[in-house]
Amino acid sequence: MPDERRYLQSKFKKKTNNPKFEESYVFQVSYRNFNDRVLKLTVYDVDRIKKHHVIGHALYPLKDHDCESNERLVIWRDLEREVTETTSELKGELMVSLAYNNHLERLTVGIYEGRSLEVDGATPIDTYVKVVLMAQHKTIKSKKTEVIKKNANPVFNESFTFKLPSTSLDTANVTITAMQPQTGYKDKVIGKVTIGSFMFARGKELQHWNDMVANEREQVMNWHTLVS
Repeated sequence: MPDERRYLQSKFKKKTNNPKFEESYVFQVSYRNFNDRVLKLTVYDVDRIKKHHVIGHALYPLKDHDCESNERLVIWRDLEREVTETTSELKGELMVSLAYNNHLERLTVGIYEGRSLEVDGATPIDTYVKVVLMAQHKTIKSKKTEVIKKNANPVFNESFTFKLPSTSLDTANVTITAMQPQTGYKDKVIGKVTIGSFMFARGKELQHWNDMVANEREQVMNWHTLVS
């Protein structure tokens, strides 16, 4: 953490409450960023239909570790049901809908309206929303809404469809980013949210994705908080 772009997963251990994994993982972390990173471990129960249910999380801030030492450190951590996952500044909200048609292998993402989309407390700004479908950390398709002029609570009422095989539902996510267009400069990010499978999302964003999968062809709608 905090970006959660890199994840690794252990093998399944069946029918035991006291699993032994005996696995090692390697992450590249620069010395400069070491103290800002947090190692997050999430334990799942996997049911017969391969649906993942969170048992709990454990966090280990790397600032608590002596990175100059090459000694192997063994620690125990209690699992918590909820953990504070980000200290990023909140950047407003977006109302988003998801629907998946298993027969057509089609994902539909609806972007309806925003609340309190502001930049540094400035006067109402122009905004648009970019929607990016990713699978296995690769961008599949990117689409965007029309620009809404000078409104902190813009109404978009647009939807986008993406081709997504049902076999990819567990390795996919949708990143939704509110943007401020800038003439002559690179467009500015207001805030974003990632909604997706257990590999990419947590909390409300993961639940939204799971609800979409469980309610095939139904439109599932939620407000999501954007972070910087």
